[in-house]
Amino acid sequence: MDAEQDYGFDVAGFIHLPGVLTADQVAACNRAIDAAGLAAGALASCDQLRLLGEHPVLQDMLKSLCGAEYHVDCPPSLVEPANENEAAVRLCGSDPDRSRRFRYFNHAGNRVCHGVRIVWALKPAPAFEGALVLVPCSHNRTLEPPADLVSGDDNLGLAHEPALEAGDLLICAATTLHGVRGQPGNLIQITFRSAQAMPSAGYAEQPTPSWMADLTPEQQALVGPRLTGRGATVLSDGQQAWRLPDGQEPPAMDDQRLPGIAPDPKELWFWDVRGYLVLKGVMDEAWLKAANRAIDAALEAQPSLPPNHPTAIEEVPEAVLRQNDGQWPKEASQRLRGHLNRPRIGGLYHLPSPHCDPIRKMIGHPAIVKRLNWMLGYGFKEIFEPMCTEYPTGTTGGSLHGQNSGSYRMNSSLPHVDQCNVAWALHDEVAGFGPDSGGFICVPGSHKASYAIPRPEAISIDLPQVYKPPLKAGDVLFFGGVAHGTTAWRTAWHRRTIIQFMRSGWGDVQPGRPRGWTWPSHLKKRSRLAAAQR
Repeated sequence: MDAEQDYGFDVAGFIHLPGVLTADQVAACNRAIDAAGLAAGALASCDQLRLLGEHPVLQDMLKSLCGAEYHVDCPPSLVEPANENEAAVRLCGSDPDRSRRFRYFNHAGNRVCHGVRIVWALKPAPAFEGALVLVPCSHNRTLEPPADLVSGDDNLGLAHEPALEAGDLLICAATTLHGVRGQPGNLIQITFRSAQAMPSAGYAEQPTPSWMADLTPEQQALVGPRLTGRGATVLSDGQQAWRLPDGQEPPAMDDQRLPGIAPDPKELWFWDVRGYLVLKGVMDEAWLKAANRAIDAALEAQPSLPPNHPTAIEEVPEAVLRQNDGQWPKEASQRLRGHLNRPRIGGLYHLPSPHCDPIRKMIGHPAIVKRLNWMLGYGFKEIFEPMCTEYPTGTTGGSLHGQNSGSYRMNSSLPHVDQCNVAWALHDEVAGFGPDSGGFICVPGSHKASYAIPRPEAISIDLPQVYKPPLKAGDVLFFGGVAHGTTAWRTAWHRRTIIQFMRSGWGDVQPGRPRGWTWPSHLKKRSRLAAAQR
């Protein structure tokens, strides 16, 4: 896309490319439509129309808008004519779930349009006769449109009807409000989605793992999308969680009939300003002891584990080391330097009983569900299996990463992020950067940053804005698009933190995908921590 196209799409939500198809290509497509007929779904498998989605001009545009990976969400179909009995032009694209799933953002030089609707004109579609109707600028709205606008009773003077000629291509953000006037000619529409957006039709269901039978319905709803393709909305008042019946719309956060589901104003403000949140004392002493015994058991079992076992320890070199042939560059911060690569353990839900119990108890915990419902939106889900960091004294830190300002926005007066990590502290993490410190750090406010992290990875951790919050065993930390990392672990005890990975309901989660955080197998070396258990 050139500079004018970038600007036009960013501002208006659509661009019009005239004469992309030749006359021969237009004629071939029209013949294909006549041959296929107008029955529902008849055009979806038409080879000639399928090639329209692979046109090189369109492909270049989609890569610019959606990123390198994108997929067809709705196959080729004719734009349906308007209802002959209605003079008003009804608008589509106002569904809030669709708006979030296909949302458009462009922040700090990072642009992604999660949904793109394209229209090929195979016959002229003159304005005000039989044409498309668009509402410019509506793709980037933060408020839902007035009902009168959607119904067509009052277009507020916003309607735009592009005049299309045969061979023209119209590229729209999928969230742009649109409608149809009259009986347009052959207009072929296809919807594409980015690799980060959930398909409209979801995914095919997968068999249920046997261990899921021991989970509550609420827990099954949260882990189900990545395991079986089945999920649901879970509500919580902070004390108990319950699964919303299928097909029932979730309530508004301020619904007075359900006291307790609304966010705490102080927590909401803290999250909005800082980009992270700590809940104190979620785990009691008995739960903490059981969770630590579970990790002890996983460590003790290391010598007998077969290769590639889910709970086998893996050690991950810091990015600075990976980029410098395993050596610390001279300028590397002392906050990063250590002599052990970061060990971590997976397969925690699969630990033998009773050690799986304190870990599974973290799934769908009422206090966590209540916060994630307003952080991620209703219908959030787990995207990867959790991992436990097991850092002995001398473990290297982790340089700043994860700043994703484009994932943060307001929806219905609530702040939402695309993804949120939930970290359960099994041991204390000392505040500040003293000789006995180590653990989680972040740059408060960086979830709204308009600039990239200004220092190289080796020294970014020394930025004056870096902050290390105190964490006590039993606390739970939430963090989303904020820049974060860890300082080298200097404390006498091990750092133990179990991290769950959560995503919004409209984000893509394909069942059966790899666990996501695993270090590439061809780069793994024998774990020194595992060897120490022998």
